[in-house]
Amino acid sequence: MLLANIHNRIKEQAKVKQTVRWVREPKSYIQERLFIRNKTKQVVPLLFNPIQALYWMEKTKRDIILKPRQLGFSTLTVARFFECVINEENVTAAIVAHDSDSTQKIFQIVQLMYERLPEAKKEQLNNGKNKPKYGNRKEFFFAGNNSRIYVGTAGADKFGRGQTINYLLCSEVAFWPNPEELMTGLLEAVPIDGEIVIESTANGVGNYYHQTYEGAKKGDNTWTPHFYAWFQHPDYQLPLNEGEMLEYTADERELVEKYKLTPEQVKWRRWKIASMPSSADMSAEERFAQEYPANDMEAFLMTGTPVFDAKKVMARIELLQERYKQRAEHGDPVVRGNFVYTYTGQMIVDSSIRFLPDPNGIVTIYVAPEPRRPYVIGGDTAEGGKDYSAGQVLDNITGEQVAVWHGHSDTDLYAKQMYCLGKYYNIALTAIEVNFDLHPVKELDRLGYHRQYWREQLDDINESEQPKYGFRTTKVTRPVIIAELVTVVRESIQLINDIATLQEMLSFVRNDNGRPEALPGKHDDLIMALAIAHQARGQQSMVLEPEEYEDVDYEVAFGSTGY
Repeated sequence: MLLANIHNRIKEQAKVKQTVRWVREPKSYIQERLFIRNKTKQVVPLLFNPIQALYWMEKTKRDIILKPRQLGFSTLTVARFFECVINEENVTAAIVAHDSDSTQKIFQIVQLMYERLPEAKKEQLNNGKNKPKYGNRKEFFFAGNNSRIYVGTAGADKFGRGQTINYLLCSEVAFWPNPEELMTGLLEAVPIDGEIVIESTANGVGNYYHQTYEGAKKGDNTWTPHFYAWFQHPDYQLPLNEGEMLEYTADERELVEKYKLTPEQVKWRRWKIASMPSSADMSAEERFAQEYPANDMEAFLMTGTPVFDAKKVMARIELLQERYKQRAEHGDPVVRGNFVYTYTGQMIVDSSIRFLPDPNGIVTIYVAPEPRRPYVIGGDTAEGGKDYSAGQVLDNITGEQVAVWHGHSDTDLYAKQMYCLGKYYNIALTAIEVNFDLHPVKELDRLGYHRQYWREQLDDINESEQPKYGFRTTKVTRPVIIAELVTVVRESIQLINDIATLQEMLSFVRNDNGRPEALPGKHDDLIMALAIAHQARGQQSMVLEPEEYEDVDYEVAFGSTGY
């Protein structure tokens, strides 16, 4: 009996040795064993389309994908991470969608993939049981390998803090609320050997997604960018009828020459454009470019609701970046620094004011002051100290932006910096916003700087008009100054020299109610300071002062006006 048992054990061991060991091949596993519901509502295996197959070969551990509509990147990545969860031990996959509807649709994809697994695989995952443990309605936890996958909504579900995520898909990030804050927690949760995919259709320029994608293209971050144009998809073409010949328009001819489009692809493009709705602010061709971009720049520029002309702004940024790079290479970089001064008896000693170059300074000089030339300064102070304060200096003859002050500062110190900046630029007319804090204009007046912008205001007692220092931004004045700046950008963008100001313009959009404002997590202090500066130009001379110019005492001219 004992010999028989030993013999049987030897036979079992030999059988095990002869058994072909399962080799995991994720791509084959997905295409053979994971099922999806296609556009015709049929449940079919997830067979890769050519663009999905191309991405599979190019993917890394840190991918950012800019996608046209309906190319299946979300589905492919969900399948890829689901395969990891069911075939690896002790891993967690998280999919974060941009809204609740998308969250539900993605979880339904996960549910279908699980339901169509072989029963033996399900039992293996669940320690012999028929059903997995659910942490909640949008989670699968498999006790058999201690792995899980869950789906949630950006901003609504808690992700990242205090947990480890091995596989992370961030879907439609361009539409997330406060993506900077949400992504910070998520990225911290993924170890260095984990995998992250950020994918989205474009939603304008200047936001987190656009900046991250552009940074990836330039090699400024750790992401690998991927873009796939509509004509790379084999389904996007229509067969020609027998003997049919297409006569191309000028636009079509340019596309054919640039992208080597076939007549079948051009015919599909015409058919798709014909089905696109048009409106007063967007033609059917423009809407097609929005939904089916031919290149990544077109994808960003044709989407979103920017207040300023995004094409002009981006072109100006690229021009200035190249110009400043060349200047630096020739030993003539843009000058940055700080103002220093002696403060005695609660006053600034004018003769002590100095501009000290410092590459990390908060003052940028693009054009040095010239004698007799009039200047104007627009100032935007931080609301409650939580934002940046800004000062924009314009040559009041040309309207050119010649200097920028931008930093965090207490209001009294900000006023002293504006005092120095104004004195440096020939006692410039200074217009500081007074919506949240009157202290800067009061402090400037106390220091003896009376060349300030003034506004007419009815006195509460006798209803006489009293001039008041500072610019007040209201529901009446705000649209006016923004509209004026929009005109400057459209017609004279060469007057703007500061890249940071231009970058703010890219993330300054119209909200759902049509109100111009910065995207969540972005700033508009440079924009508002520049808009105020342009509005204030009418109170400053626009011609060179006489060679023997005697300064008019502005306290005499305007009186001690109060606030």
